[in-house]
Amino acid sequence: MSWFEKLMPSRIRTENKDKRAVPEGLWSKCPACDAVLYRAELERNQDVCPKCDQHMRIGARRRLDLFLDPEPREEIGAEVLPADPLKF
Repeated sequence: MSWFEKLMPSRIRTENKDKRAVPEGLWSKCPACDAVLYRAELERNQDVCPKCDQHMRIGARRRLDLFLDPEPREEIGAEVLPADPLKF
């Protein structure tokens, strides 16, 4: 037994096994004010922090969902592949 184990009480060494796991993606942290935000509330606010009005980064598909009408919409040009005419 090392000197550190002698100093450390036994209750600190035991793990707390009944911790509940939080699902991934449920909470988000604002990069500007470090506030922890509920993800559903952030989506209702169009990815803007309600505390400091910082705009979060969003992907292209999410941005299109915010700007365009819900349904029906048809994506055109999805089958177009990039061409390399200069053979770079």
